[in-house]
Parts: sequence; C-alpha cells; structure tokens
Amino acid sequence: MTTATQIRDPQATSQLDAMLASIGDLPTIPETLIHILNVIDDPHSGPADLAAAVRRDAPLMTKILKLANSPYYSPRGGIADINRCVAVLGYRTVRQVAICVSVATVVVRAVEDAGGELDYRELWRHSVVTGAIAKHLARMVGHDDPEAVFTAGLLHDVGKFILELHAPGTYFDVITGRGELRLVAAELAHFGFDHAQLAGAFARAWRFPELLSAAFAGHHDNSGQRDPDNAFWRETALVALADYLANTIEPPRGDLGFEPAGIDVQALYSAASVTLAELEENLDAMRDSIAKVSSYLNLG
Repeated sequence: MTTATQIRDPQATSQLDAMLASIGDLPTIPETLIHILNVIDDPHSGPADLAAAVRRDAPLMTKILKLANSPYYSPRGGIADINRCVAVLGYRTVRQVAICVSVATVVVRAVEDAGGELDYRELWRHSVVTGAIAKHLARMVGHDDPEAVFTAGLLHDVGKFILELHAPGTYFDVITGRGELRLVAAELAHFGFDHAQLAGAFARAWRFPELLSAAFAGHHDNSGQRDPDNAFWRETALVALADYLANTIEPPRGDLGFEPAGIDVQALYSAASVTLAELEENLDAMRDSIAKVSSYLNLG
C-alpha cells in the first residue's frame, strides 16, 4: 500500500518531479534562504552567522523583526535589530521564523497571483492555527525544539498551495467534487500523488531540514504506529494531531478537504503521546496561543 510518505510507483515519482519543474509561478529557493539553510547545516555556525545571513535581505529582516515584536514572541516588544532579535528570542526561534517567512512570502504570494478558486487566505489561516497548536503540543510533551515543530505545522499544507499553483481552478474542483473519497485519494486519482507527498518533495527540493520534509509528507499517515522509515515520526504525529485539532477547534470557513470520519483520533493522540485529559487542561492556553499567532496571518 502506498503511503503519504512514500511513492513506490516510479511513474508517479517522475510525474511529481515534472510537476515541481513545471510550476513557473513558483520561484526557485530565495538566495537568502539558501544562506540561512547553509548556516543551519554548518555545525560551526552560531547566532552571529544567522544574523548576518538574515541581514542580507532587508525586507525579510523587517518581517522577522515585526514578528519578533508581536505578542506571540515578545509581549514587551522593543526589539530593533536582528542581533538583539537573536539574543532575545534565541537562535532556534529566529532560524525557524526565517524559514516560515521566506516560504510563506514566496508561496502564498504566488498563489494569490495565480487567480485560482481555492480560498488560499483560509488555507493560510488553517496553516497558522496548526502551527500554533503543534508548537503547544510539542511543549506539552517536552520536545527539545518546539520551534521546529511549529514550522512543520505552519507549512504542513504547502503541497495544497503548490497544487493550486499547478492547476488553479482544477484543484478546487478536486477538493469540492471528491464525493465520498478522502482528499488524498482524490488527489492521487487526479494527479498521481497527493498534497502531502508533493509537500515532502518540495521540502527536499528547497533543501529544508529532514524533519520538515518528513512531517510534511507524513501528516496524513495517522495509524499511530512508529514508522521505522521515518526518523521524525514523533514530530509527524504532533503535526498530524495539530492538523486535526486545528480543523475542530478553529474550523475552516470553507471546504479545504477535512474529513473527520476518516481519522483515527485515538491513534493520533497515542502517536503524539498526548491524552484527551491533558489537552482539555491546556485548551485555554492553546486558544491563547492561537490568538497571539495571528501576527503570521499577514506577512505582506
């Protein structure tokens, strides 16, 4: 059985590569992001190197500073330069914010320009809510890098944006006309792959950390079992649960492909090592996180 993390059909893999290559409206990886990813990959790099990489792109730096001064990261504000930003928020937080801002700015703007029928603003709102919940869940279970899980949650549906770029109008028809099919099944039938697989391929093409590509590709594999082929199964489980909770706590205002009947909720909780009682205890704090992360809704 083909899963969302693997494509065993060579023809489907070829189609996937061809789709990524054919999307003219999707720019290549921004130069600044290349430098940031190089800093992340370099074990000898540090905060000063990250600050220098961000400083190369004034618009990106401005957006990072705007987010850094938002209630989600710094209730008191007053962060005026990127060095101070790294010192106050921390190296891990700033590098993840840089990835999020870079991708969101490029991909969301490209979808906006494509003129399709998918409500990309609502899809982005769902993405932001998922990121906030994923980060909160990561903190609940004691994950050592909640910011990386936030990034995985925020960008988990990037494959839907790319499908909308590839086939504006058509992809919306696939979503709304799927009938009894799960969305991933409808996507497989129409395109030969689903949005999760496409997101994983996109992440690899843009040289994202492996945690992100694994979580993107696997967030609909909700069997709750440890996947020996996925070193980041726990992060994937946290994103999958966050995706489900985002759809139930803050339901989208339109059809984005959510199918609660096809989800094994108990398996999601088990895989993420979260209990329903723990979630209920944290629900008010989680809603507060969702409200504060609204600063990500407009990155223009």
